[in-house]
Amino acid sequence: RTISEDLRLAKAAKNEFNTKIIMTGQHPMAQPEEVLRVADFVCIGEYEFAVLDLVLGKNPKNIPGVYPNPRRELPDINLLPFPEDDDIRRIDYHEPNCRFKQIQMYGSRGCPRRCNFCAAATLYYDQLNWRPRSVSSIIEEIKVLKEKYPEMEGVFFDEETHNIHKNFNIELAQEIQKSGLDNLKYEAMCEYFSLDEEALVAMKSAGYYKIRFGIETGSDHVAKQMTLGKKHDLKKLRSILNFGKDIEMQFYATISVGGLGSSLEEDQKTVDLIYELASKGLIHEIQVSINTPQPGTDFYNSCIEKGLLKNQLTNEGFDGNGHVVVEYPNYRSEQIQEKQREALAAFDLGKAKANGSSFMKTANESLKSIPKNSNILILRCARLWLIQNIIEAMNQFRKTPVDLLGQNTIAEELKSNLGIKNIYNYGDGFFSLDTIEAPLIKKLKNKEYDYVFLPVANNHLEGYRNVLDVARLIEAKVILGVYPEGNIFVIEEKKEAAVALG
Repeated sequence: RTISEDLRLAKAAKNEFNTKIIMTGQHPMAQPEEVLRVADFVCIGEYEFAVLDLVLGKNPKNIPGVYPNPRRELPDINLLPFPEDDDIRRIDYHEPNCRFKQIQMYGSRGCPRRCNFCAAATLYYDQLNWRPRSVSSIIEEIKVLKEKYPEMEGVFFDEETHNIHKNFNIELAQEIQKSGLDNLKYEAMCEYFSLDEEALVAMKSAGYYKIRFGIETGSDHVAKQMTLGKKHDLKKLRSILNFGKDIEMQFYATISVGGLGSSLEEDQKTVDLIYELASKGLIHEIQVSINTPQPGTDFYNSCIEKGLLKNQLTNEGFDGNGHVVVEYPNYRSEQIQEKQREALAAFDLGKAKANGSSFMKTANESLKSIPKNSNILILRCARLWLIQNIIEAMNQFRKTPVDLLGQNTIAEELKSNLGIKNIYNYGDGFFSLDTIEAPLIKKLKNKEYDYVFLPVANNHLEGYRNVLDVARLIEAKVILGVYPEGNIFVIEEKKEAAVALG
């Protein structure tokens, strides 16, 4: 989805520095001839050694993995060095979507599945495979990172599938504990089909606090069309989620609508499943994408064959979020986009139901130090369920209606909420000083707020810089952060407004 920007930057670098350009990744592998109009070389598959050979000056015609030459054999990943981070510190690029300051690593490469929308099997590896690193190598890398970056709080295993062989996960978990590294927080991309109770207990004991996996769809019919295979098993899914809840493991679900075989009725099954799981407290976070036929995938090839692509002449819109690039005979693109909104709304409703009472109990302790009838503004920078819980907590415990600043869409969604005095809309998109006009900032500043509330998803405020810029311009006495569990903490305060939260 970034190919247009990638090509623009490549052109600029070439013009400015008169240098050779090597491009790799999903789009160059799928459409190398297009990319070679700008780039000098395209490396396909696992490209480390192909790039190394180019840098060493070897003849490109003789280098496997440099297009149009054949691919290299899959490398032994235990021969690869740890990622270099002398020039660019890895801790500075920790995953902002994680709760803690977690550095990304991989414990394996490859995937033995061939989901039709995924580029792993078709582009990156060209064959089904799963290759774990040696446990000793993983442990050594964690030790090196922890010694170099004492501020590091954990690891995010951000690979295709972390848990194909449970013996690998159990051994890794045991070595994490033996090495004294279980004081870190671990998160991993997994598949639920390969999880069982023994593996979950071992991982939890080692410090794994969250597991991410693809549910993909709530429809058996769509799962078959997506070629999910045994990865789709809703009975197994519910069993794993319920056991995980018992041992306090969190789950992050990735789900899509609009995939091959979808219809209004079939995608409604996905919406219903989301609400069911969220309302029972079985999933904690969610990503709902529009299933998008990325070039090079089986889904893309099927769409070309069936004439389902809306526009084959452009790369625009393949972002999986704001745009739909397919059109089915009985399922229009506008309906798919609306179904995505319904899916996210179902999560919000379910999450509010599951977390409402525990959130209120936690928030009440923190809110005791905030005077009743305080002048409060909430910035809508989180899922709607969390915003509604904050509003309800203020209304229930402090008898204080609040103002809300957010996107245009929230006005309709929250217009009947009696806990809101005023809703201020700035347009669409993310919070930033570019999207919020100066007259609105001035108006909010003149309100002289006592508190501005920022709902946040992590401890380090990574990803909230633009939101904080907006909050600071409003010049409230105190800027408060609110975690999804209801904990409230001071981000910044003016000297005359010292606050001691409960």
